Amino acid sequence: MSPEQDGRAGRRRGAALEHAIFAAVVDQLETVGYAGLTMEGVAVAARTGKAALYRRWPSKADLVVDALDHALPAPEETPDLGNVRDDLLEHLRQKTAVLNSSVGRAVQSLLAEIHRDRPLVRLVQERVFAARENIFREILDRGTARGEIRPGAISPLVAEIGPAMLVRRFLGGPGPVEDAYLVEVVDALIMPLVRRP
Repeated sequence: MSPEQDGRAGRRRGAALEHAIFAAVVDQLETVGYAGLTMEGVAVAARTGKAALYRRWPSKADLVVDALDHALPAPEETPDLGNVRDDLLEHLRQKTAVLNSSVGRAVQSLLAEIHRDRPLVRLVQERVFAARENIFREILDRGTARGEIRPGAISPLVAEIGPAMLVRRFLGGPGPVEDAYLVEVVDALIMPLVRRP
């Protein structure tokens, strides 16, 4: 009997199952959106039972948030290439690689749908985006400690420029975000504002 004939034979377990579940969530967000995503559809795609999903995730929102948190670069993965310019650029490149992938399209689809669902927006912000918002500031602070950035140059507004420009281009621009755009953001906007003379 084949795995297709016997659901139990084809089921995954442990990390492989979790990966399959999260991949199914991203795929459904990209193809049918948050409204069309169902626990049953995820379970079928991941070759598991709906009960297994509900044991770990009490709601669709919890599952989606965990899947996105897993798919995005971890907050502790801060680049350290030895200078602030390269670190900023590498961080933007890491974020862009995700945004230009199926994960980015899933995030775009989700954000387009849930803007009126305040509890879900808050959940996504708190559990997915908030932990990753300080990475740019950490890189700039490290550059200050190394003497690359002039004292007093960093403010919350300055720390938001790079990520804000990337999100603006991602949500509003045609096609994928290009590397040349990231280089221009770092070299033409951020570094002139913070570099020590």
